[in-house]
Amino acid sequence: MKDISSAKKTESSGIYFHIPFCKRKCDYCDFTTVRYDKYFVDEYLVYLLQELELYESILKDIDKEEITIYFGGGSPSLLPHKYVEKLINKICDKTREPIEVTLESNPWELTDENLRYWKKIGITRLSVGVQSSDRKILNNVGRESPDDTEKRLKKARVIFDNMNVDFILGLPGESWKSVENNIQLIKEINPDHISYYIFDKDHDTPLMRKYNNAIIKLPDVNLCEMLHDYLLTKLNKLNYRRYEISSWSFKGKECQHNLNYWKNGNYIGCGISSGGHVNNLRYVNHVDLNKYKAKLDSHRFPYEFSNENSFFEEFIEKIFMGLRLKEGIRITDFIHDSEIKLYLKKLLKNNSEFLEIKGSRLKLTNKGFDVSRSVFESIISTKEEMNDVFRT
Repeated sequence: MKDISSAKKTESSGIYFHIPFCKRKCDYCDFTTVRYDKYFVDEYLVYLLQELELYESILKDIDKEEITIYFGGGSPSLLPHKYVEKLINKICDKTREPIEVTLESNPWELTDENLRYWKKIGITRLSVGVQSSDRKILNNVGRESPDDTEKRLKKARVIFDNMNVDFILGLPGESWKSVENNIQLIKEINPDHISYYIFDKDHDTPLMRKYNNAIIKLPDVNLCEMLHDYLLTKLNKLNYRRYEISSWSFKGKECQHNLNYWKNGNYIGCGISSGGHVNNLRYVNHVDLNKYKAKLDSHRFPYEFSNENSFFEEFIEKIFMGLRLKEGIRITDFIHDSEIKLYLKKLLKNNSEFLEIKGSRLKLTNKGFDVSRSVFESIISTKEEMNDVFRT
């Protein structure tokens, strides 16, 4: 395993903290979560700070102007204010001032006290997981549904001038009315950024187990496709620009932290199940809390998986992530490689309707954006078809 503490002049620009606490896990969620417990929260912070110490030389060597921090989960909004502040300060002691600090929150945690304090300690971007404005849909998936969500969102909007709202399309009970209500909520709140995900049936979640056991029904695929097309039209009329498969924003309000992911940039991930990419090292931390703690107790990186990517593996990751963006990826850094030329030729042939090269950029066509999953599967299958040709 490569010791990345010795890496020099990294261009890492993102730091992610996975805050896994949840009071209750929603039925659609497949993220790593832990039931909220005050003792565990205190202990977990100690380990996050310990993990950051292992990256001290990396943080000192960051030489990019644009540094971002992201608190994801789980429910990071459950983290005591002083702990959020301590983690931000720890980063700021080693790097330049971040251009963006995002914290995810549930609607019911948008209290006056939280909003004021988050702003005070340096949170610059709030991401609120609404998921649906329909209380029946939320009840169907075991999610809290406060009756004053809109009021709370409006308060948050006054305090934060950079705000995202998350929605999920395709949950049990989805209808034209529920989507129209979501659009109406967007009009009322006017967030800078919207993430609208399609519920993924491929993950082993409580919701999918209920569906497979005929306990609940999911909306028809054709209905979801029509609703998605409707959303595209409505969001465009509201001046939101779709810049990534599931992301819309006003001009200049794209999520800088996530853009770094999609451009296959460098970032450090801290906490259980977090992933990172530093230079050509790709890693994922242990999901198991005890294994995570044991590694850190012995002053080792808490990796469950790590790989020093080859040139070709970096390229595959770059197109896999970058094709999520409307602008696609710039391929001039790779095109001189004969193996990559051969790969791209075959990939384009297999996806002639869905992929195109415009100038120096490889990108999804409009039709490709609608069937992106099959294109991503093709990226992998095309590589596997040509394994005898490529270096690995």
